[in-house]
Amino acid sequence: MKLLSKLKKYLLLSAVAAMACGCAGTANNGGNASSGDSSKAQSPQGLDPSRSALLKVNNRLFNVPSPMQLATMLKGFGQPYHKEILSDVGKRGDYTTTFKQALNVGVYGADLGYINAFDQLPDATAYFGAVRTLTTELGVLNTFNEQTMQRIERNSGDKDSLLYIASMVYRESDAYLMNSERNEVGALIIAGGWVEGLYLLTHICTVDQMTDNHFQIIGQQKHPLNNLIELLRPYYGSVGRDYDSFLEKLSEIANIYDAINVKYTYKPAETDEEGKITVINSESQVMIEKQHVVAIADRVARLRADITR
Repeated sequence: MKLLSKLKKYLLLSAVAAMACGCAGTANNGGNASSGDSSKAQSPQGLDPSRSALLKVNNRLFNVPSPMQLATMLKGFGQPYHKEILSDVGKRGDYTTTFKQALNVGVYGADLGYINAFDQLPDATAYFGAVRTLTTELGVLNTFNEQTMQRIERNSGDKDSLLYIASMVYRESDAYLMNSERNEVGALIIAGGWVEGLYLLTHICTVDQMTDNHFQIIGQQKHPLNNLIELLRPYYGSVGRDYDSFLEKLSEIANIYDAINVKYTYKPAETDEEGKITVINSESQVMIEKQHVVAIADRVARLRADITR
């Protein structure tokens, strides 16, 4: 029983750490967020762990949805758990290049978030192993240290505390990648998670079964996608043909999003100085049609197939 309990904690840590990679975009409004070890191992008072936070990397701000935000949204649509739409965990050994490993860390991390939201422990075990294997091969597993595990042990009864701790772990890991001349690796992890997140959003049910809220969430990915492209663009032409092709295909999805209008309503952000997190409260309304969702679903399915083959 003790082993099972520890495994659940490791799974949660891996899921939220990788999920945080999955949906990043540059934010336009100010704020400060950076890695750091907070002695207060709990959610900042007044900050909702289901909302977006700002992460600062290399003097750029990224609007990063909270670790379990996408998974919670997916479960909130009322659809049952669909294991069949997850990426094949048995393929992890096929990813031997840094390019493929980084993208699929993001993919498996997004899948882990989805799995964790539905409490599917047997599946989570396999996906945790895949994330652990690939992050080890990429050399970014240093973040999962004994001190972090002790903090998780002390807060094992508080889900919000675990999410907060794991969010900090991701920020440390991402900062390592972004500040150690491995920027393109960090960007690819973020991109892989974003693609898988959008794939899950567009394939957990048919378009005809989707609600207006579902359409809205798909449409809200327009600006994160544009910002993700900007994050990847500096390495175009210098990493390799696979990288360039991936960026070009992301741009094709962005072209579809160009026909979708997003109206923002500004609301002041909330900042937790101790945790160094700024939470975005602004709201958006998306003007999106069924044909847009169909086209996005088709394009993201093709791109995801390229990543995971």
